[in-house]
Amino acid sequence: MRWSLAAVLVVLAWTHAPAAAQANEYGLSAVHAHADQTAVAVALRLHAGSQDDEDGREGTAWLLGRVLEAQAARALADLHSGAAVTVSVERATTLVTVLAFPEDWRNAWAAVDSVLFAADVDPVVTAGQRAALSDHLAFEAGSPVRDFETEAYGLLADPGSPFARPLRGTRATVANIGPDDLVRYREAHFRRALATQAVVGPLPPDTAAVLMPPDSAPPPASAAPLDSVVTHAAGLAWVTGDRRTQMQDVTSTWMAVAYPVPSDMPRTRLELIAHLLGEELDPTPPDPDRYSVGVRIEETPRGPVLVVEAAVFPEATARWEGRITNALRRLADEPVEEGFFRWRRRRFRTARLLEEAHPAAEAARMTADLLRDGAVRDLGLEIWGLDAAAVRETARALGEPRIFILGPDLGGSAS
Repeated sequence: MRWSLAAVLVVLAWTHAPAAAQANEYGLSAVHAHADQTAVAVALRLHAGSQDDEDGREGTAWLLGRVLEAQAARALADLHSGAAVTVSVERATTLVTVLAFPEDWRNAWAAVDSVLFAADVDPVVTAGQRAALSDHLAFEAGSPVRDFETEAYGLLADPGSPFARPLRGTRATVANIGPDDLVRYREAHFRRALATQAVVGPLPPDTAAVLMPPDSAPPPASAAPLDSVVTHAAGLAWVTGDRRTQMQDVTSTWMAVAYPVPSDMPRTRLELIAHLLGEELDPTPPDPDRYSVGVRIEETPRGPVLVVEAAVFPEATARWEGRITNALRRLADEPVEEGFFRWRRRRFRTARLLEEAHPAAEAARMTADLLRDGAVRDLGLEIWGLDAAAVRETARALGEPRIFILGPDLGGSAS
């Protein structure tokens, strides 16, 4: 009953759509005011990540993220505001998030912005973060999980694509990275005009205006800079499916099943499919022969991909592979009774509302919307607009899967 009440309170709180995206110093920005929240979150997303690392210096983006996070945290500590900053580096994007008290967020964000785009890269901080990263990579050396991750990402992109390289590099490549490399990466890829920004929390009506630099004239709100929106060619990331296996003397089996998604697929529809797959594949209580199951949407250089990953008992490998592919096939082929669909749609909406009850989560999602579509979704309204037919249409639109399995050789006895 306590969880249900929390869900109701969150649903009641999510009653206003975010403000329309506007062009400003950061390319595109949007604001969502929540009068009843106690903190303000500012998120900035850059269209740059590990795929932009120089050859032989893989790990540059990740190391730069750690260094800038440490320097930004030090700048915030000097303000004595209690604000916190995180920098998350992914393969295609970098996300910076600041969480601050309402009276402090402008100063906190100004301090972080200065570190991101203007401050010198501290060589002492760089040396410390590089040593920590190298130690972590040494600890993970030979891990089957890292082997699986490398091969699984290789499914999602063309052979030799920088997208599939190790997100944090290797000990050999990290050893090549110095402060000058971080500066060069930042100069090439950290540009305000190519970033998207979102501010969420208890904000006054004039918040949109204060996002602009005081001495700058705002460009027309309708003039969204095209370079700030990621575009993919029409169609699917791949046409022909694939299945690969790698035998390794380990005690678990890891598998990835990836489906290419049409680039024009509405994101909320795709998120519903991911939610339905996750509920079916990982119910409560969970199956005893699985260690973990996850469903996510991955943005690849050639378009979005729906990825299901599972770690299971080796003896259950074949059953789980069939379970994953059959679950998607049922969504595509079997009609869903309308009353049952409405119940599942409510569960999906509640899960998203609870996730975005934290302003940082909502701000991060808004920046992704802006980067992908050039506009922020009214997520609650879009979810209510989904119907049972949308489930089948979306599932049928997915392409042939690529499958990768890493596990022990059981001599064909797995079932």
